[in-house]
Amino acid sequence: MTSPALTAALHRIDAVFGGMTAPAEGCLHCYGADELALLAVPRTPLGDELLLRFFHKVPDHFTDHAATVRRLLPELFALLASGRRSGVAAPTGLGRTAWRSWPREQVAAIEGFLDVWWRETLADPEPPYGVGAVWELCVDMHRSLAPVHDVWAATPRGGTEDRHLGDWVAYRIDELLQDDPFVLPWNMDGEALLPGLRSWLVEHAVPRLAGHPDPLLARKVALLALAPEERWPAYAELIASAG
Repeated sequence: MTSPALTAALHRIDAVFGGMTAPAEGCLHCYGADELALLAVPRTPLGDELLLRFFHKVPDHFTDHAATVRRLLPELFALLASGRRSGVAAPTGLGRTAWRSWPREQVAAIEGFLDVWWRETLADPEPPYGVGAVWELCVDMHRSLAPVHDVWAATPRGGTEDRHLGDWVAYRIDELLQDDPFVLPWNMDGEALLPGLRSWLVEHAVPRLAGHPDPLLARKVALLALAPEERWPAYAELIASAG
């Protein structure tokens, strides 16, 4: 059951995008003509399987990819909000469009849904998809870290949001220390975004990890402020000092 805020965000998406259609044209190696024909029929349910197959395909599989994504959004966001389907992953169709150049009411509806979905994921002790999966999807769809991390940074200290942050950092810390760009969705420029991610974690995660079960985690994250040639000797010293 969705919350009132998420329900309102879905109603707004439906009001803006419901009834839209897309050309019934696309890759006939990947889809049948009968499947593509559904894109031109407003509000016809596609079902989870076909919906996700459409949503994850690269743009050149459709003659009008942006129109296809707009056609999918009400059903796609309803699926995400329900939490009933695992395996929704980046890269996404929305992340492959220039949706911020769309009409203002469309941009606002998308931003509103993503904001509410992310906030409620962080506040939920056991979110259906897990914080890491929703983080990746939101970063991919926004094509930016800022809208996602600004929300996380503004949450109260000591709550569920901090526990989620600690779990996410503990899972990713080895990749972060190694400057692995694939800590970010693979179709984004990880090399360009990693410095900002490291800086954000040093500033915002370290103070929130004081009570984490791994007493070294906050100190490991602090090492992200160092250049690699300084980071690894400091890391070795940290591990040695911990016995």
